[in-house]
Amino acid sequence: MTAIHPSDANPKSTSVVVKLVRTPDEFSMAMAIRAAVFLAEEDNITYFDEFNGNDYVATHLIAYVDGDPAGVIRVRWFADFALLERVGIRKRYRSYQVLAGLARAALDLARKKGYRIAAGRARLETVNFWKRFGGRASGEAITMYRGTLVPIVHDIPQRPDLGAIQAGPFGDHDFETLIVQPEGTWDFSKQVAVHANPDLHHLAAAE
Repeated sequence: MTAIHPSDANPKSTSVVVKLVRTPDEFSMAMAIRAAVFLAEEDNITYFDEFNGNDYVATHLIAYVDGDPAGVIRVRWFADFALLERVGIRKRYRSYQVLAGLARAALDLARKKGYRIAAGRARLETVNFWKRFGGRASGEAITMYRGTLVPIVHDIPQRPDLGAIQAGPFGDHDFETLIVQPEGTWDFSKQVAVHANPDLHHLAAAE
């Protein structure tokens, strides 16, 4: 699920910001990072292996180190789970800090969208890393064209104190206003307020 090795480190990486890809330019950045990591460094991956037609139907997150595009993760959305994949970090920026930033951002985005399960496949040397983020091996290591990988599953905890997208109530003004907001920037303040004070829900219903 990722191209990073424990021995790779960049202690000078101080400012890591992860953002969701929204523009054609940012999409090009994500693809450039993947090419620099997987095509330039991996002898067993072809262009068509790496860019297999799923990039335009997925969400991409980029980690920036001091403003420079450094790492990327792709998330695809299925009915009952999110799939984390194509995690790549440019060699000069490989560090726990960058990888952790991508992992946190992807898992938090899945949580905000209401997902309870995230899945992926980890290289042997990164299995323990994903376990730190709530992952667990869901099967034996399997050999694929990208190498030997361990299937990983994350049980994403619900956080009603932070809010998340829910299925409805459709037609409700607050819900309809929420779901048209830009991806990843949803305002859950009303949800959080009701969770903190359940009486607010009864007052709203009475109105």
